[in-house]
Amino acid sequence: MFPEETVQAGIDVTARMILPIHWGAFALATHSWTDPAERVVSAANQKNLPIATPQIGEPVILGQKIFPHSDWCGNFL
Repeated sequence: MFPEETVQAGIDVTARMILPIHWGAFALATHSWTDPAERVVSAANQKNLPIATPQIGEPVILGQKIFPHSDWCGNFL
């Protein structure tokens, strides 16, 4: 899915928060390395859908009230 479609999928399934995966680990595309992160965070903010943005490798503990929400690459929050 494209980043904006990820947000729409979260809305469609009435997610309380989204946690995008498979982004930013490898430079395999023609877009900038941070483009997917910037776009999904922007789309989630526009739709008022909470989004978790853990650093690559950062643990996410399900059931917690607070999820990682960091600007780990310095460009997308």
